[in-house]
Amino acid sequence: MDWVIDKIKQGYVDVVNPFNRKQVYRVSLSPKDVKCFVWWSKNFSTWIKYYKNYNNLFKSYKGHYFQFTINTPSELESNLKISLEKRFKQFEWLVNEFGTLAVNLRYDPIIFYKSIDSDKVKHNLQQFDYIIENIASFGIKEMIFSFANIYPKVKKRMLARGNVPLELSFKKKQETLRKLKKVCDKFQMKMMACCQLDLLKIDGIEQAHCIDAIKIQKIVKEEIPSLKDTGQRKDCGCHKSKDIG
Repeated sequence: MDWVIDKIKQGYVDVVNPFNRKQVYRVSLSPKDVKCFVWWSKNFSTWIKYYKNYNNLFKSYKGHYFQFTINTPSELESNLKISLEKRFKQFEWLVNEFGTLAVNLRYDPIIFYKSIDSDKVKHNLQQFDYIIENIASFGIKEMIFSFANIYPKVKKRMLARGNVPLELSFKKKQETLRKLKKVCDKFQMKMMACCQLDLLKIDGIEQAHCIDAIKIQKIVKEEIPSLKDTGQRKDCGCHKSKDIG
């Protein structure tokens, strides 16, 4: 966060194109140029601390929009040393400060896997019901999810830790989502699929717009073009933004 504060005070940030390291472009961070910041994290404790310490600086911007990932704690996130309950408190604080429209729940990614030396199938859905129930109590009406894409680098990292990621068939995904949807329906929460258009064939699953210009318009009370972000994956529903890291 020190880096972010420094760049905000500087008034701009130089961003390196990840696909062409020689290409650098400058992004203004002036409050007159920034419509809204979109913040992504699994633990907002540091962000909240800085927001309180630099309140006037943060409030000079029209809007703040949050993507808060909360999955069942597992061996796959061993570096995440904070309880679900403390993260629920953070979520509630953000909702109280910025409103339900500004804070999004991400259950992402859903993953099934096995230990190298076992045939027992494991997953990170054990506390799904508990998480949905708590987040719904803050007035949240939708959740964003995806199933893990097993890219070669993902498989390599998991194998190095003694786990084997499993590729799920569409039928298995459908069975899983039907169970999860019963939970979400109980708490009047929509299920929004991120970057996985095939899942929209399943009854009740809608497309996610993680960076949602329609919502952000309502937050900042200013018109924002709802342009597709062509720099993202083909199935991505996000609207155009600038990624500064």
